[in-house]
Amino acid sequence: MSAETKRQPDTGLIRPYRPCPADFRERFLEMGQSKEIEEHYRTNWRVIRRWIDEAGGEALRAERYERSKGFARPNKRSARRYVMGMTLKGGVK
Repeated sequence: MSAETKRQPDTGLIRPYRPCPADFRERFLEMGQSKEIEEHYRTNWRVIRRWIDEAGGEALRAERYERSKGFARPNKRSARRYVMGMTLKGGVK
């Protein structure tokens, strides 16, 4: 076998580039950036984040914000009340 045709070893670190699906914009506007969309496309948050940037970036996030009636990430609001699995008390907003 010559040096040009020698097969490169696959260490598992080289992953195929996954292109943005045609219906991603509509699904993002419907679901937002959540576990639901990750499960829908069977991918991780890093790929979803790249697709958001490819599909419009901040303009897409702003449109999601308007459609969700003010919350770009609805669950983010209640997440501020939890620290290390415990609910905070008092005037945390």
